[in-house]
Amino acid sequence: MLSILTEQQENVILSLNTQGRVTEFQLRYRVVFRVASPKGADFIAPTPIVLTRDITFNDQVLAKETEEAQLFREMRSDMVQQIIRRLAKAKPAVPDDE
Repeated sequence: MLSILTEQQENVILSLNTQGRVTEFQLRYRVVFRVASPKGADFIAPTPIVLTRDITFNDQVLAKETEEAQLFREMRSDMVQQIIRRLAKAKPAVPDDE
């Protein structure tokens, strides 16, 4: 069973101009997931994945919110692909009695 334990989106300021306004920030998308057997044994222990994208900011450009939303959508898609790749590489636990 795949469980998403946490999912977070955040913006972190990277730079300011001389007036103290944000000119660049970083988008971060963090997911912690776990894969467990039906009995609760870890198949993949809780694993964090963090994706980042840098974006320039201009408070006079209205399209920046749309660009940010699009980047987060792309990051979610990338996250799904990374989790799928990790699932494909995971080896099933072998019971002790075999």
